[in-house]
Amino acid sequence: MPIAKSNARRKIGILGGSFNPAHAGHREISVAALERLGLDAVWWLVTPGNPLKDSSIYAPYEERLKHARVISDHPDIVVSDFEKRHGLTYTVDTLEALQDDNPNSRFVWLMGADGLETFHKWKDWRVIADRAVFAVFARPGYGEGALSSPAAKDLAAFRVEIDQATDFALIDAPRWIYFPDTNNPISSTELRNRKIQHSNKDNQPADLSVPHGHLAYFLDLHPDLGDFRADAIEGLGKKQKSISPKYFYDERGSKIFNGITEVKEYYPTRTERQIFLDNAKEITGEIGAGVGVFEYGSGSSEKIEWLVKGLKNPAAYVAMDISRDHLIESASVMAEQLSIPVAAICADFHAPIKFPKGVLKDPEHWLGYFPGSTIGNMLPETAVGFLRRASETLGTGAQFLIGVDQVKDKSVLEAAYDDAEGVTAKFNMNLLVRMQRELGAKINIDDFEHYAFYNEQLSRIEMHLRAKQATKIVIDDHEFSFAKDETLHTENSHKFTDEKFSQLVNQTPWHVEKTWTDPQGWFAACLLSNR
Repeated sequence: MPIAKSNARRKIGILGGSFNPAHAGHREISVAALERLGLDAVWWLVTPGNPLKDSSIYAPYEERLKHARVISDHPDIVVSDFEKRHGLTYTVDTLEALQDDNPNSRFVWLMGADGLETFHKWKDWRVIADRAVFAVFARPGYGEGALSSPAAKDLAAFRVEIDQATDFALIDAPRWIYFPDTNNPISSTELRNRKIQHSNKDNQPADLSVPHGHLAYFLDLHPDLGDFRADAIEGLGKKQKSISPKYFYDERGSKIFNGITEVKEYYPTRTERQIFLDNAKEITGEIGAGVGVFEYGSGSSEKIEWLVKGLKNPAAYVAMDISRDHLIESASVMAEQLSIPVAAICADFHAPIKFPKGVLKDPEHWLGYFPGSTIGNMLPETAVGFLRRASETLGTGAQFLIGVDQVKDKSVLEAAYDDAEGVTAKFNMNLLVRMQRELGAKINIDDFEHYAFYNEQLSRIEMHLRAKQATKIVIDDHEFSFAKDETLHTENSHKFTDEKFSQLVNQTPWHVEKTWTDPQGWFAACLLSNR
C-alpha cells in the first residue's frame, strides 16, 4: 500500500458538521482519532448550514461555535469557523481550500457511520474520497446500514484494516478505515429534541489559555470584527462613498489576492522577500541575540522562518491576528515547525495589546515584525497611533522591522494596482459580489468598474469602484444612488520616501535605525528602535 511521499509534520483530522449542538460523542470520536490514528490535532469545522438539512433547525452560529469550544475541552481539538470565514458550503470545496492553505499538512476526514450511509448524496463525494483518506466511527443503529451503503460498496476495495491505523494519515487516497467500537448514543438531534440546557460556562470564555495545544499560550482579547452590513450602509451614506478594505478578504477575495502577488506588475511581495533574504545576515545582526518576535498579522512559517533561523538564540515567536480561528490554525502549524516557544494573541492591532506576564521567559528585548507595507494602508494619523501603541506593547529598548513601499514612477505604481490580467480588478469588484451574497444587496455589478490611480499630492494609490452610468445599490430599505463616474472608495496604499517615512516615525517614540532596499529602490525594510 503506497505511503505518500511528504515531508509533512502535521497530521490533522477534520470533523465537519453543524454541531447543533456539539456533544460528548463528537469529542469521543475526536479523542479516538487522535489516539488511534496518531494525529497531531483534530479541527472541528462548524459549518453555517448543511445543504442536506432544514436550515430552520439551526441555533445561531456564534452560539454553536461557542458551545463547541466548551465541549471540545482538549488541547489538541481546535474549533474553527473556517467554512464561514471562507464562505464555503460543500465539503469538496472545504477540503480543497484546507489543502491549498496548508500544503505541509496531511488531512484525514472524520465522520460517524451515519455520514457514511449518506455519503453518496454529498456533492462530488467521489472527488472527496480521491482527495483525502477518511475514517468512519460507529454510531448506534448505523453500522450495517453504513457498511452496505452505496459509497461503502463502491469504495470497498480501498478499505484499510484497523491494524494499519497508525500509518493511515500518510496513505494515499482513496483509502478509508472503519472503527466499530465507538458507539456513543448521544446525537445532536436528540439533544435538540430534549431541549437540554447547557451550562452557562460557554458564556464565560477564558481570555488566557496556558498552554493551548502546541502553543505556549493563547490570549483572546475579543477584537471587534466589524459589522459588514452596518459598515456598508454607513460608508455608502457618506459624501465620498467608502468602505473598509478589511471586507476584501472573504474566502474568494483572499484567493484572488494570492493571485495578485503572482502577477508580473505587482512587485511588493517578491521585492520585499528578496530584500529580506539578500540582507538576512545583516538584519539579524542588527537585531541582536535573545529577542522575542511579535508579528503583527499572523503569516506563514515560510515568511518568518528566515528571521527566526537567522537570529541568535531567539526567545519566542508570538503571532497576532484579528481572526481567532485562522490565528490558532496558522500559529499551531508554526509551533510544529519552529524550534522556539510559539504563542498567539487574538487582537486588532489598532487596539492596545499587552503580553501576559510570567508565561514566557522574558526576552532580552522585543522585536515587532510588520511586513507587507500594511502600514501604507493606514491614514498617516492612524499609522502614528499604531506606532505609538506598538511602542507601549513592545516596551522600552524594543525594535520594529517594517516593510515600506517606496515612491516610484507613477506608471509602475498604477500598473501594480491595475494589472493587465485584471486580477486586481476582480479583487476590487469582489466587494460588490460579497454585498450581493452576504447582505442581499441589489446591485447591477456590470454598472461598475475597477478604478485605481496614483494621487501624487497624497503620495498614495487609491482604489475605487466607479459607476459607468447612473445606478444604485440597495441594502434592506436603504437606497444609495450613484451618478455616472461617481466612486466607492475601497482602499489606500501610501508610498513613502525615506524622508517622509522618517517624518512619520519621528512623531512617535521610534526612530529609524537602518534601512535596506532593493537595487531599484522600489521597496524598503526599515528597522526602528525606541532605545
